[in-house]
Amino acid sequence: MAQDRAIRQDSLRKKLSTLPNDTAKVNLLNKLAASYLQINQDSITSIAQRAKALAEQIKYEKGIADATLYIAIVKRQRGNYIAALDEFLSSIKIYEQLKATSSQAGGYLHIAQVYKDMSGSNLTLKYLEKGIDYSQLAYQLYHSKPDTAGMVDALSSQGIIYRDMGKMPGREHYYDTAYRVYTQALQLIRSGKGTQHTGKLYNNISQVYLEHKKDYTKALDYLFQAVAFNKSHHNFSSLSFNYGNISNVYVKLNNPTQALLYARKMEETALQLHWPERLVNAYRQLHTSFQASRQYDSALHYYVLADKLDDSLNNVAKTNEVVDLQTKYETAKKESQIQTLRIESSDKNKRITVLVIGVIVFAALAVCMIWLYRRVKKQRQQIALQSKNLETMMKELHHRVKNNLQIVSSLLSLQTYKVQDAGAVSVLRESQQRVQAMSFIHQRLYKKDELTSVNMKEYFTDLAESLLASYGFDRDHFDLQIRIDREMMDIDKALPIGLIINEMITNSLKYAYRDIQHPSLLISLTEDTSNMVFLIRDNGIGINEETWKQKSNSFGKQLIGALCKQMRAKQTLVIDGGTAFTITIPREVA
Repeated sequence: MAQDRAIRQDSLRKKLSTLPNDTAKVNLLNKLAASYLQINQDSITSIAQRAKALAEQIKYEKGIADATLYIAIVKRQRGNYIAALDEFLSSIKIYEQLKATSSQAGGYLHIAQVYKDMSGSNLTLKYLEKGIDYSQLAYQLYHSKPDTAGMVDALSSQGIIYRDMGKMPGREHYYDTAYRVYTQALQLIRSGKGTQHTGKLYNNISQVYLEHKKDYTKALDYLFQAVAFNKSHHNFSSLSFNYGNISNVYVKLNNPTQALLYARKMEETALQLHWPERLVNAYRQLHTSFQASRQYDSALHYYVLADKLDDSLNNVAKTNEVVDLQTKYETAKKESQIQTLRIESSDKNKRITVLVIGVIVFAALAVCMIWLYRRVKKQRQQIALQSKNLETMMKELHHRVKNNLQIVSSLLSLQTYKVQDAGAVSVLRESQQRVQAMSFIHQRLYKKDELTSVNMKEYFTDLAESLLASYGFDRDHFDLQIRIDREMMDIDKALPIGLIINEMITNSLKYAYRDIQHPSLLISLTEDTSNMVFLIRDNGIGINEETWKQKSNSFGKQLIGALCKQMRAKQTLVIDGGTAFTITIPREVA
């Protein structure tokens, strides 16, 4: 098959050398560019740019549109979504003018895939819904021809996006929608058209069996059929999907050796394709496979690689630019339609009476009112969009901070296994707990609608239970009481207070409960007119008050002192049937 492709490419080059600079040469150049799809992105770009330059020189619109489409495909595969979307929209505009329905529908399918890629690992719903809209529009255009192969491709794209939507909590029913769409596409293929999409459909159906139906044997059956088909047709990009899914099935079947084998094949194929979006998925699959084989250092390495590459492909600023680009295109399209209507109206106005002129004046006033109304409405929508984007950006920021803190926590945890000194291990674990205390705050912020305030009762509960588990206490036999008067608190106050409480709880868990059969711990937050008071009280053996007051090199004690000084807080210590730490913070600071 590869040899046949090379022969066809050589034949096309020979024909090109004999042709003059006309439309036939442009078409042949675009055909040569298409022959490199899934093989060599640089060759596609170089040949398509040559075709576009010649088409622009001879004013051949169809040739310009086809070359622009191939250039856009490469940009999308390389993760340059903004430029890709711009090129796709340019080619579609020409196809619309030429009434090239199938080509226009194909452009819409590419845009649907751009939005699917933009949704990223976070599965942003508004981009997935955009992808569904464009794939359905493509299906309608193909159906109007009718173009069976195009209809199959459109249904396959719809199913892929529905499957992503099914991964979201509460939206699992979209898996059934995806399966129904795939089945409909297979029925169309039985008519003898669209068979080139058979491998893609086998792969897509396998994912429903893997992720939703949990029938791993059936999933492997479809996947190996897909591999056989795609190998025979040299569909390398499709093979990268197949290998990733096979690896995932073997993870589910508790066969890490085979899982790693196919994850490596996926990575190798993605590198050959120079396709960043596929490489992100390959890194994630390697992370999952190494984790399944208990090789945690390698798992962490690929987790970080995937996260960095995914961030570079799907950041808030980039996606906002894409939204702006899409808005400009749709606005230009509407203005073009309005201009066409005005020209037609101008020809008719030459033959109308004074009465009709009066009607037009009235209509013009109505149009102005409508225009003003739409302008105000559009401004309101823009304000709402900016507010929503700001909220999304803030949640993304807290998510990133939480992820980074978790990576630091994981690194500290891994380091404890490589340190033999008990004192050093203790220091590393306490540092990990301090990082975890900060991570809990950012985790709560990006999961809630409130972006600047923390629920202190929930936060203290998470923090205390995490520390109990860390120091080996049985939660069912430990009396933990949390009493909070002021539930919500700004993040800039909650963070230093959380670190202080972390140190105090840690101190109690480490030293207080020796030979205590029924350990208890009270965490309370009360307020009066002038102060906010935090109390941590245990029923342990107590500490020496004089020793506590002496200067110490303890990092925890120094941290408490520095944070209290920062908030102008006072510390008190009472030894009475246990130890009670009290932190008093002035209300004007809190």
